[in-house]
Amino acid sequence: MKVSIRKLLAAVAVLGMVLAGAGAVSASTASASTVPVLYGAHLDGWHAYVKPGTIYFGNGAAPFITGLRWSSWGSGSAWGTGKLWVARTPCSPAYKCTYGSQWTGVYLSTVRTHGTTRYFYRMSVEFFVSGKARWDTGWFYVLRGATVPFWQFPLTWPYL
Repeated sequence: MKVSIRKLLAAVAVLGMVLAGAGAVSASTASASTVPVLYGAHLDGWHAYVKPGTIYFGNGAAPFITGLRWSSWGSGSAWGTGKLWVARTPCSPAYKCTYGSQWTGVYLSTVRTHGTTRYFYRMSVEFFVSGKARWDTGWFYVLRGATVPFWQFPLTWPYL
């Protein structure tokens, strides 16, 4: 009886080592094939998202995107469409601004690494102004000396 308990314990130990080794191999494979994330989709710095449904670019009367549906999200780029919400006219204070929405396309590209996490560094947003398609491109930016990054776009987004 003692021999069978020893054999059973040895078998359990060997099985545990085999499973631990298999887990280590599958974990490294998973991290190597992991798609990039989108940081800061909700003005939250290094918080990572895969296929977020909304993207906020600032506070107050800043534009934002809702209803995002991602038709692709790969190792080098992603494409989705949704609604771009923009203040109708310049207004102050910001809480009095009214918004209008329109179709928009979002293209993510330029993959970089933060620690061990791959992320999209460049975002291009397609929208229409007076019936003409337009693209604006922003970058996930960290100010010198700061710790919280944000999406930096040109200040040329139109009012609706």
